[in-house]
Amino acid sequence: MEVHILEQFVPPQFKTYDRITDPEAHIKSFTNAMAFRTGCDVIWCRAFSLSLEGEALEWFDVLPNRSIENFKSLSNTFKNQFAACQVQDASVVDLMNLKQGKEESLKTFMDRFQKIVRRAKGLNTELALQYIMPGLRPSPFKDSVCRTPPKTMEELR
Repeated sequence: MEVHILEQFVPPQFKTYDRITDPEAHIKSFTNAMAFRTGCDVIWCRAFSLSLEGEALEWFDVLPNRSIENFKSLSNTFKNQFAACQVQDASVVDLMNLKQGKEESLKTFMDRFQKIVRRAKGLNTELALQYIMPGLRPSPFKDSVCRTPPKTMEELR
């Protein structure tokens, strides 16, 4: 906190972390924004509070003096503090359990399906496409997919 920051330094605009989003994604967003302004680790630590609000800012304000050595330790402490907000990777089980709701539109269901597919690491397209059928409720779309199974996500769309 004792580092002198030049008056010419203008911090970038940050999306503020509010304890709702993924802390890992917030760190990535912050480091990407700061990398264009400065590579100085100490300034990153000072500027980090500008990207926080609410409970996250309160957490930052009560960090013990000299408890942070560098930005890596600050980001690790931050991620540990807000680990419960971290987005978990999806799995094949998540796809297997995905079902279109009675009143859910096809578009809404397909958006949920695509989101899970994107979050599932190492999932090949063929396998993902096998799990769309059990999740769809009876409809002309499902009949069409049964007659001509898609080979790619683009064909499914």
